Amino acid sequence: MSSSGLMSEAVIKERVHSFCQALAGRNLDRIQSLLADQATLSWGPYDFEGKESILTWAKELSELFPFMAFKEKALEVHGATAKHEFMIAFLTPDGQRGWLPCIGTYDFKDGRIQRVKVSLLHGFLAVSRDDVERVKPHEPEQ
Repeated sequence: MSSSGLMSEAVIKERVHSFCQALAGRNLDRIQSLLADQATLSWGPYDFEGKESILTWAKELSELFPFMAFKEKALEVHGATAKHEFMIAFLTPDGQRGWLPCIGTYDFKDGRIQRVKVSLLHGFLAVSRDDVERVKPHEPEQ
């Protein structure tokens, strides 16, 4: 942080990337260290208040998607706020692959994430050529 107490653009971008990496890597300690004590997170229509609630969400998300990777599309910083456009590549426990496009807004205070708001866009599941080839036409009923 600068002597005026404001975080530089580079530091804010590093914290956003660290949050995403910690989420993908299931590093709850790192997530906790990035959050302000009274942090809030909105994930689509759901709201979580406080570190413990956000950590519970992160744990449940990792159970829903045992594999996650973030692909950044854009990251802009304006003052103490970052706007992050990204895609989450995921694998479900039953092996389905998919992509979930998102837009995240991060607000920072005193060097920590105070608020995260993630808007979920329409995602899709991947279908491999093998999946398509396994689908056979039904035999006409006699």
